[in-house]
Amino acid sequence: MRAMYVADVGDGLCMALRTSFGETIQIDCGSQQGSDVALNGLMKFYNHFFSPDIFMLSHFHLDHYNGFMLASSMGYFPIPWEIKEVYYPKIPKFREKEEFMLCLLTMNLRVFGNETGIMEYDFLKTISKITRRSFRYKPVSKGDVINIGGTSFEVLWPPAVIDEERTLSVIHQAISDFNIAMEADEKIKELYQRVEKEGLFRAYFEQEQRSYSEERDDPSELVNNEYKEKELPDVVKKANDSLRKAANHLSLALFEYNGLLFLGDLEKSEIRKVVNYLESVGKKRFYVFVTPHHGTHWDNCLKKVDCIYSITSNGSKLHSHIKRGFKDISRMSFATYVNGDIVVPPFLPTRSHRFYPWWFYDDKY
Repeated sequence: MRAMYVADVGDGLCMALRTSFGETIQIDCGSQQGSDVALNGLMKFYNHFFSPDIFMLSHFHLDHYNGFMLASSMGYFPIPWEIKEVYYPKIPKFREKEEFMLCLLTMNLRVFGNETGIMEYDFLKTISKITRRSFRYKPVSKGDVINIGGTSFEVLWPPAVIDEERTLSVIHQAISDFNIAMEADEKIKELYQRVEKEGLFRAYFEQEQRSYSEERDDPSELVNNEYKEKELPDVVKKANDSLRKAANHLSLALFEYNGLLFLGDLEKSEIRKVVNYLESVGKKRFYVFVTPHHGTHWDNCLKKVDCIYSITSNGSKLHSHIKRGFKDISRMSFATYVNGDIVVPPFLPTRSHRFYPWWFYDDKY
């Protein structure tokens, strides 16, 4: 990893990595504070890197890609990007997975339409509008290895199958809350029928790498101001929160040798499983640790992890909920709410580099 850049997008994430061969990997582009906030972060990448070569989505809740949605729907880039590959978490096998994705993407459409009046929701379609060429996309799950420009990332989560009752109950509750919202909100019912009919969500169940290209829509055709409101009904907000929490359990997590540990928005139970696995394969020291769920999700098993930098992407809503433990396991700790945009210097794994402590290289530690 040559360098890492994390934009200040409030309670969301918009980060980029440069590999040793000069390729740019972008992870997420979204914010709970709104798509315009995330788009501002995206434009900083546009100024620094011109175009990412790879895009990774941590999970399918809107607040992790609404900046991309706004940029693509409004035709924001004068010069198309050249994204070559896209990775996202494979939806694990569980009984209600098709219904869950249908509910989640419908809610994304409802929330994004409420904010912007733009009636778009599909992640892959969003990418196709930004890039000038067809791109390859691949869902990944635990055990997969992503090789990019001499840098290898091992996927830690999600697993191929979800069978833990606690997680399944969270997903079931999210679907139940969505159905209650759909009974009370006519707009959700209309959008659910549209998303079900279009069937685009089924593309995310594919197991192999595929190529994607599509004709670009006229941005004006996507706007419907009837859906734009000042505030969502409470029953819709509750369903959205439930779906967000359920999606957290299916979040992408990965690591890059000693360089990067990324845990997405994993909940405590998944964090324990991931850390136990890392311990079993002798991986506990990292140059950069991007803290899970904006620094608010902590489990004591994380005390087994050591890092030079812990980086938290957060805003006004979640800043007061950051867990102290992340400072304790890192030599330097930064948060976008306090520090603004964060640039992590190059990872130079040599003993002669004065910054790294002895334990980073000592196998007996």
